[in-house]
Amino acid sequence: MNLDICELQEHPYVSMLFRDVQQKFNLTRREGQVLELLMLNGSTNRVLSDELNLSEKTVKNHVASIQRKLNVNSSRELQAVIFRDALLPAFMFSAAQKKPIEGSRSYVALSS
Repeated sequence: MNLDICELQEHPYVSMLFRDVQQKFNLTRREGQVLELLMLNGSTNRVLSDELNLSEKTVKNHVASIQRKLNVNSSRELQAVIFRDALLPAFMFSAAQKKPIEGSRSYVALSS
């Protein structure tokens, strides 16, 4: 199965998950955008800067700020924490219910 990143970004469930993560960790709107792109395509700061029309240094600063807020030391660790604490529990809940998740946000069990 080949996933289109643009389709994923526009999916309401994916957007809802990243809004929940953004709120939980008190990320700015722009930090949320950077995190979402980083998680969805694992891009370098240069690619992220091109996609967001920001300087590479600005993206680097956003990534560093996100890492501080989540108490991690690298982009890889950041991705692992988001996957483990937000995405995986949501997908597990969905699989247990045998239906797509919509509406309720109670399934997102994030740790601080």
